Amino acid sequence: MLTIEGTVSLNIVKDQLDESLRLAETSLEQYLDEPEDEHRLRTCIEELVQIKGVLKLIELHGAAMLSEEMLELINMLLVGQSKERDHSLGILSGALMVLSKYLEYVQLQQYSLPVLLVPVINEVRSTLRKPLLAESMFFEVPVSVVQPPVLGGEPANPAQLMQTGHRLRHLYQVGMLGVFKGDRVDMHARMMLRALTRIEALSGSVPMARLWWLGRGVLESVADKQLSVNNVRKSLLGAIDRQFRSVLSGGEAALMGEPPQALLKECLFLTALATRPGPVAHQIQSAFAIPKDRITDHRLQAQRDVMFGPGRSVMHAVVDALREELTFIKEQLDLGARGGQEDEGGFSRIAEALGRISNTLKMLGQEEVAAALAAKLSVISSWDHSSIDGESAEFQAVADVLLYVENSVAMLLPRLQGALSSADDEMTELRSRGISVSLLDDARKVVVEESRAGLSLAKRAIASFLESEGDGMHLSNVPVTLTSVWGGLIFLQMKRAAEVMRACEDFISSKLLNERTKPDAHTMETLADAITSIDYYLESLEDNKPIGDGILEVAEESMQELGFPVKAA
Repeated sequence: MLTIEGTVSLNIVKDQLDESLRLAETSLEQYLDEPEDEHRLRTCIEELVQIKGVLKLIELHGAAMLSEEMLELINMLLVGQSKERDHSLGILSGALMVLSKYLEYVQLQQYSLPVLLVPVINEVRSTLRKPLLAESMFFEVPVSVVQPPVLGGEPANPAQLMQTGHRLRHLYQVGMLGVFKGDRVDMHARMMLRALTRIEALSGSVPMARLWWLGRGVLESVADKQLSVNNVRKSLLGAIDRQFRSVLSGGEAALMGEPPQALLKECLFLTALATRPGPVAHQIQSAFAIPKDRITDHRLQAQRDVMFGPGRSVMHAVVDALREELTFIKEQLDLGARGGQEDEGGFSRIAEALGRISNTLKMLGQEEVAAALAAKLSVISSWDHSSIDGESAEFQAVADVLLYVENSVAMLLPRLQGALSSADDEMTELRSRGISVSLLDDARKVVVEESRAGLSLAKRAIASFLESEGDGMHLSNVPVTLTSVWGGLIFLQMKRAAEVMRACEDFISSKLLNERTKPDAHTMETLADAITSIDYYLESLEDNKPIGDGILEVAEESMQELGFPVKAA
């Protein structure tokens, strides 16, 4: 039984959600203009109720939680219980915008990362005077692992801890104050780490020592600049301090008490965010079997930038405009290199146009590309139609930079979709080989179209085969067609889909053409399921709304049922 993930089923209901969000935003804006008209507020509530229901249905838990908190706040406004009406309306308006951005992010990414919504959920909860959620709210790793013994350092001595604890706590607090102020955070974090390390060593093998251990993982990551510090994380550091204060006031008996599970979970979550964990963080990640493909703090921040950055439609417009201008500039430079530049000031204007492109790239965070282009502007503006040499090293260097810029522009949309590392890796490889990403992207679109056309031919041939009660003539060209589709999928680096095509071709060639087996309708429908699934997969790529790998599982299961299992890609 195939389980459809929320990220995939979002594609089906996205238009409905967008319309409901638009109506909710409009109603809220109208209420701001006419606060005496409660009907506008009730309309906003109705749309949010519908949004919450859909989000729960498709199991986008973070988004559903945000809509639920928003509903509670807007109902407080309706009954007049909110003392800060304008502030509450501002929070609601911002939350609606974030929810819309998040849904677009999930659709582009095909990946749900509900932790991105925790800050805005907390904004709403703060307005409602409710306790804030921890960042680990959606973190599922259990915290029942036993702490390994402390190696080296001071021997366990709880009595000594009670005597020196106030001094160690003072050291911790001095470091914490520096971290809170943002003053030499790494140095002050090491002070806190030293205090907690000694506290852990003196505590010995007691339940409370697990908190000191996990807290050390957090502080080590902060000191190593693997973990940024925000208000929620500052609260965590304060909570650890309060636990130690309770131990000092409660004596050795308090050390035997179990630390709060929520605090342990939050420490573990933050330690797991370290990209390059230090010794303590590595020990913790290994003990809890944290997967290597985990989300890291760096990636989390990058995903926040993606989510709150320009929307897809805006970025498409920017990319199209940049591509169009680059194409025109390249044509003008080529014309000038061949002596066709008639306007004496033409190269200066080209340099000005490239300067605008450089500034745009800089605003989009592409500083390295922008700097490489800016470095060539003076060279280009110095050219004229009589002195330019299209074969010179200088001209070729400019051409290389323009290819670099063109590829960077082509990679803006993959970056928007969160494919940061893959986009950068691909651009580096293509740049070294002198290949244009734009041309390659156009080639990929053509291959997708041709592959889908081949699948349509195959499906029509199978339908004719069934209607003719098994006339093999209708299938004679299908193996060749599927082989060409296989080649297209290999070019597109879709190895799983390509192996399905190989299995389909093998089934048709061996069972239907060579053995001339007369299949029943169910067998042919199963074959059609496999081919249609690949067609759906390619169609989703054409529409830029990836349907997810679940549909490939359907195709693989179909071929397994036919006795032609797909080889692992």
